[in-house]
Amino acid sequence: MKAIRLILILAVVLMGAVNAQAEKKGEKTITFNANLHCNSCKAKVEKNIPFEKGVKDLKIDMEKQTITVTFRGDKNNAENLRKAIEKLGIQIKDEAAKTAETCQKGCCTGEKK
Repeated sequence: MKAIRLILILAVVLMGAVNAQAEKKGEKTITFNANLHCNSCKAKVEKNIPFEKGVKDLKIDMEKQTITVTFRGDKNNAENLRKAIEKLGIQIKDEAAKTAETCQKGCCTGEKK
């Protein structure tokens, strides 16, 4: 009787683990190299990006100048997230290299440059 109970408990636990893995399969993670030069930029990203559709996790590393976003692939995509970050006035580094100005939107001073 104990063996049957143990087998049933293990089966339930394994089924739960399989369901958890199935849910995470649709998640994707992307890292943007961004031009984060002040805490104001970081705060804008932390305040707005988690509310984009499908975003599950957000990590910002000021030292490495990266924004890492985990999102559901069926709800959003990397290009939409990129546009959302750029809409906040944060430049993604590959585009930031094209211009010499680091703060075009005036996020640090509150004034447009």
